[in-house]
Amino acid sequence: MGTFVPKSLSDDDWFRILNTTETVAERVSFLEFVAVKQRREEKDRMKKNEKFERGEMGYGPDLYQLINNPMRNRKKINITQGSRVLSTLRVDEAPKIAFDLQYMFKEKPRIQSELGNQMQYVISVSLLCIASIFFLEKIGWKCVGFYGGQYTHQTVLPDFTNKSVKETFPDKDVVYISRHARDVLDGPLDVGAIALCASMDTAREALGAARRGRMRAVRLPIQRYVKWQKGPMYLPFPNIMRIFREVHVNGGDWESALLKNISKRHLLTPEEQETQAQLERTNRRKTRLREKTELIRTIQEATGHL
Repeated sequence: MGTFVPKSLSDDDWFRILNTTETVAERVSFLEFVAVKQRREEKDRMKKNEKFERGEMGYGPDLYQLINNPMRNRKKINITQGSRVLSTLRVDEAPKIAFDLQYMFKEKPRIQSELGNQMQYVISVSLLCIASIFFLEKIGWKCVGFYGGQYTHQTVLPDFTNKSVKETFPDKDVVYISRHARDVLDGPLDVGAIALCASMDTAREALGAARRGRMRAVRLPIQRYVKWQKGPMYLPFPNIMRIFREVHVNGGDWESALLKNISKRHLLTPEEQETQAQLERTNRRKTRLREKTELIRTIQEATGHL
């Protein structure tokens, strides 16, 4: 069978097949056209139904995203969680992670929603390792999610506190991550705690918070190990959490951790992106053509028609 097969044929479709097509190839091409049209209409209908059921909220890039509840299907991920915990226990104690939410509610509503989604993903990532996470500013629990559910007592979730980073970790060496900092965080993660500012950091909020809290501001060694080609040099917080975990487990290999957790679109030049996209389009076109040719030959051999 071909890649595109129509689910049904109307009277008009049958009329056009019997009266406007002469060869098997023409009929197969027409059936593919009907299938593509039906698939497009079905997708449009599904999008409309989703918006209606969710109060006209769109889903997709820069819009609302469906977050899977990490408290469901626990048996399915127990093995994964256990292996992550074991691999973390085999190395030294993991640094504590603190998210500073003081600037989150000064952002625009759309940015707040995006940051809230990222915090939920951060919780999902933290469930797969033993890194301790703290949220500064109690008011943020409603926007972060998970904390208003019915079964939250079954899962170990990050703690909220109104204390500052220094007050939360008085006996630890604390660093504050800021992409505008001069110092670079490199080598093994031998710090006691890492603070992250829950904002887009467009106005250097993280650097200001680090200076007011008298903490050492550092930036990730992105420019040292990665050649950033395109787009703003901004990493979502779930990616940063995965980078921290991999660096902690592998003993300080930032290059491999960064390459695994940075989108390829940031690392390719425009020429490389165009070449890769053109190669993918060519391969898809060749695959469809080969399947179509095989289908036409099979029909011709079975029916004896050309």
